[in-house]
Amino acid sequence: MRRMLLAVFSALCFNAIAQITVTSATFPAAGDTFHLAVDDAPMGLAIATPPGGNQLWDLTGLDATNTFDIVYRPANAGMSAFLFPGADLVVIGQAGETYFNVTNNKVEVLGYAGTDPTGFGLDVLAKFSPAIAERYAPLNFFDIVPQVTDLSLPFSTALLPDSLFQGFPLPDSIRVRIHTDRLDAVDGWGTCQIPGGSYSVLRQKRTDYTTTNLDAYVTFPFPLGWVDIGQIIPAGSGGLSNFIGTDTTTTYRFYSGTEKEEIAVATMSNDLSTIESVQYKSLPTTDVFDTKAPGSANIQAHPNPAVEWVRFECTNLPKDDYTLKIFNIVGKVVWKENYSLSGNKSIKLELEDFKKGTYLYSLLDSKGNTIGTKRLVVLKP
Repeated sequence: MRRMLLAVFSALCFNAIAQITVTSATFPAAGDTFHLAVDDAPMGLAIATPPGGNQLWDLTGLDATNTFDIVYRPANAGMSAFLFPGADLVVIGQAGETYFNVTNNKVEVLGYAGTDPTGFGLDVLAKFSPAIAERYAPLNFFDIVPQVTDLSLPFSTALLPDSLFQGFPLPDSIRVRIHTDRLDAVDGWGTCQIPGGSYSVLRQKRTDYTTTNLDAYVTFPFPLGWVDIGQIIPAGSGGLSNFIGTDTTTTYRFYSGTEKEEIAVATMSNDLSTIESVQYKSLPTTDVFDTKAPGSANIQAHPNPAVEWVRFECTNLPKDDYTLKIFNIVGKVVWKENYSLSGNKSIKLELEDFKKGTYLYSLLDSKGNTIGTKRLVVLKP
């Protein structure tokens, strides 16, 4: 009995020492710059391990396809600060501004002002109601936090393409309603290794259930007011129906008690069997452009982000016919070209016909095998 009590006591002492608590000292503050990298095609990583402690998550095989910085500024540095009273911080991105409120125990996202994320080029003002916590403290093993928030975004139909309204009378305006149920659960602790560093971490599993509905404001032939389009248009019928439904997004997030950046954020497939991408803390030893094994076929875009033109550097290609494709954020091919390539080849593309935004580029061989699929960011002056 004494031996069993000693073992239990030892285990409790070990856990008390090994588990970390993430405090508000890791919250962003004005003037902070987070250095991050992204692997858009991670392979051979074990991230969705069973819940528990004293784990090792070896992510040293991550291969950065892009790096970027997030700069936190005082809220009054943003052009739309007056729309977010009480905001403490703003992140000014390529397409808009995101505003945050920071307290002793939360980092809350208040909303966003800028270009809409759907690619239509519209200006939007999106305010979460209520604000949604992106970080909170103190953070401990076994913490579970549910959250609910809503967004409502009205648009004039005069600003939208007619193709969206196929099979439906053209309304005066539409309203996008986005409801999010979020569940954060700290289900693991241990050590997370990334290229260039090793950290004691807590693992948080975040599940977002996002339901999108559309309302149409109808005045003709009868003044019906706001009508729920989802009750009228069958799912899968194209046009506006493509925006309606519920999406589930699961991420595993690794937090250190010493670093402000998340050590890693892994976005999973719906069944958790595949890691779709990993964002992680970028350290000086991470080389974003030269991470492929010598001799392996590869494609890389420079510069990235690009403004007027981009050059695709293809290396170590077997002689074959290839197709280079560029997709927008909804997966539609917006540009493609066929090439006969061998060895190393540089392909320059002028970007005057591309709108500002995020794209994916992909190089495929004659059998349809993908040489590489990576992200391209296009900026406009």
